[in-house]
Amino acid sequence: MQKLAERLAQSVERLARSLEPWKARLGKLTLYCGLGMVLLGFPAQIYANWKAGECGIDRVLIIVALLLYVVRIPYQVSARAWWLLPADVLGLLLSVVLFVQYLYY
Repeated sequence: MQKLAERLAQSVERLARSLEPWKARLGKLTLYCGLGMVLLGFPAQIYANWKAGECGIDRVLIIVALLLYVVRIPYQVSARAWWLLPADVLGLLLSVVLFVQYLYY
């Protein structure tokens, strides 16, 4: 079992080294995807909930999204990953809106 864990760790390390030259591009892509989710996905769901008069998302998904942003934002600040922060702050705010909709509807 320990050999399997060592092989897995070596494989992950090789992957990390091979992705190193792409780090800046991957960071930007992550930012754009995060912004797409919070500028398109969340607002579309909020509008659909409002239009239907009910929350169409399970509460577990809403709570997990809230927890993700609550934990990830302090991590990003500590890691100085500023490029991801705007999308996650918006994501946190919109997740709060979804949670309020869940409680209201």
